[in-house]
Amino acid sequence: MKNYLIALVFIGFLASCGEESELSVVYPKEYFPAYPGSWWFYSNGERTSVLPDYVAHSYQSSINSNEYTDEKLVPCINGQYLYEYKITQHSTRFPVKQLLSESTGVPWVVDTVNGEAIKRQTIGKLDSIFVFIPSVSADADSAKYYNVLVVVEFTDSMTYAKWNLKEYYAKDVGLICTEVNNPYDTLGAIVQKTLIHYFINN
Repeated sequence: MKNYLIALVFIGFLASCGEESELSVVYPKEYFPAYPGSWWFYSNGERTSVLPDYVAHSYQSSINSNEYTDEKLVPCINGQYLYEYKITQHSTRFPVKQLLSESTGVPWVVDTVNGEAIKRQTIGKLDSIFVFIPSVSADADSAKYYNVLVVVEFTDSMTYAKWNLKEYYAKDVGLICTEVNNPYDTLGAIVQKTLIHYFINN
């Protein structure tokens, strides 16, 4: 009887250890639905793909610290790891980059270049937008997306109106269009890429 009780206690201990070691999952959010197995193909030939399974990952949270974040299961996109709207980048000062926010009007810092802060800001929410899709044929095409966030990236010495990069994120789709701009030039912005095909594995 005593051995039986000891065996039960041991089994219970093993079960509790298994529960504690189980990693939590960071699921993607609706404006960047990067579920495992999803992909996006753009007009410039770029293909963004998510690995078929969530991947265990942690990162060094600060350049001045040896501490790492708790390991979690996250989507992996072209070798980078996604934490909701934040993605890992090759920066010692900012190991993760916040791509977007669902709130407008409040900028955030994503990196520094030559001592100057690089910022991003959600500047608007569109009910819908038509995105031009280039074609090899004479007839151009376009796609309509709904519930779109507009995000710009700019240097600290400029305002958000003098942006370098503008991105459009559609709800339940992800990044649909990217524009680049020279804030020192009088020429207009140039469309860098637009979404042609995509698959959300949800």
